[in-house]
Amino acid sequence: MPSCAESDHVRAAHAHQVAIYRRMSPQERLLQALQMNRSMRELLAAGFRQRQPDWSEAQVRRAVADRILYACTG
Repeated sequence: MPSCAESDHVRAAHAHQVAIYRRMSPQERLLQALQMNRSMRELLAAGFRQRQPDWSEAQVRRAVADRILYACTG
C-alpha cells in the first residue's frame, strides 16, 4: 500500500504533466500521442521478439496488433 508521501508525489507529478499538456497546441498533443503510440508498439514488438526469437517479423507484427486490438483496460 503506498504511503501518503508517495501518493502526494504521484498527484503532484500528474498535475505537472497535465499542466504541460494544457500548454501544448492541439498539433503538439497529437504529435506526442503518435510518438507514444509508436513507442508502445516498438516496446511490445521487442518483448515478443525476446520471448519468441523464432517468430518472423510478420508474426511479431500480428502479435502486436492482436495485443492492441484485444487489450482490456481496468
